[in-house]
Amino acid sequence: MIKIISGNFRGRKLNSLKIDTLRPTQAKVRKSIMDSIRNFDDKSVLDLFAGIGTLGIEAISRGAERVKFVEWDSKTTKVLEKNLNMFNLLNKSTIIKSDVMKFLDNECQKYDIVFADPPYGEYSFDILYPLVSNIMNNRGIFCYESRKMEIEKKDNIKIKKYGNTQIILWEKK
Repeated sequence: MIKIISGNFRGRKLNSLKIDTLRPTQAKVRKSIMDSIRNFDDKSVLDLFAGIGTLGIEAISRGAERVKFVEWDSKTTKVLEKNLNMFNLLNKSTIIKSDVMKFLDNECQKYDIVFADPPYGEYSFDILYPLVSNIMNNRGIFCYESRKMEIEKKDNIKIKKYGNTQIILWEKK
């Protein structure tokens, strides 16, 4: 069972789906991510590999203005849409059913916060970073979740580790 941790929807449950490719962010990791970013008020958010919308809905719960969810799997996008309907968030969100790499190649909009939680072992930080940095506002934050791994060190990066999970936070200056 996945619950929203804080904000307007605190304690409310999300609909989920039992499939091997879906791995929602654990509550302790999600709390750490959200506490690290802190300010969501009036922010535009992009949730890549969105799954059922856990990170994006948490961001809206904490004050984000709009969230664009990018997810390719049809079953998963149906559950995501059900979650957005349940919280009455269709006016604050957009679902893009697309491959993330194709989406990033064509996206022109700028974002304040970008989440990426790809399937472990696919789409490394070093592959996504240059594409995401092109669509971020100055002072924007890119949050990437993966299995623990070494990455090429860049300026403005914080790395946090939780068991087998690693969070990379990069701020665009």
